Amino acid sequence: MCILKIIIHHRCGHRVTSLLENCENVECRGVKGNKEVVSDKYPCAVGGCPYWGRFN
Repeated sequence: MCILKIIIHHRCGHRVTSLLENCENVECRGVKGNKEVVSDKYPCAVGGCPYWGRFN
């Protein structure tokens, strides 16, 4: 089963984006669950947040 990776901004905790992490099974058709990951590789995308558009 595949896992849906939810990327969280490391400063404010807002959800930035989500990525589908594929497993090795070619015939996989389902998503097993969610995995929240804190990252500084994406800027915050919430308009009213003081970290909006910022990576750090």
